[in-house]
Amino acid sequence: MDYQTFQPHPDLAAIVNCYWTLEVPAQDNPQRQRIIPDGMIEMAFILGDDIMRYTTGDAFILQPRAMVLGQTIQAFYIEPTGYVSTFAIRFYPYGFANFVTTPLKNLANRETSIESLFGEKQSKELERKIIQATDTSARIDIYRKISLR
Repeated sequence: MDYQTFQPHPDLAAIVNCYWTLEVPAQDNPQRQRIIPDGMIEMAFILGDDIMRYTTGDAFILQPRAMVLGQTIQAFYIEPTGYVSTFAIRFYPYGFANFVTTPLKNLANRETSIESLFGEKQSKELERKIIQATDTSARIDIYRKISLR
């Protein structure tokens, strides 16, 4: 497992807590992993295989490949379906509020596709750029340029 965090550009430090990446090779017998609430909001891009989030018992949903995970105030479980590769931006809740008109309480404890928050054209462009970027530094730069417009 390779988990790394990266500090935001000083111009974004008031709204972005950090950027993070996670890479985990595919496993023959993947295990559910408990996600602990931290009160933050994250915009995540799943670059590897799908990830399941358990809703109740053995019932699950596949997380959107480009999503906003609202403030997590309740623990939940996820399980990878194969190779994990994720890039995410961890926002302070008040920081993310600058980018959406949706009340933050409507995003809590759930995944919301970025398309439903920002529209098809803008979200598809951002997702394409993030996927095609060659490394984390390029992904961070893409987000920085978009958010400082």
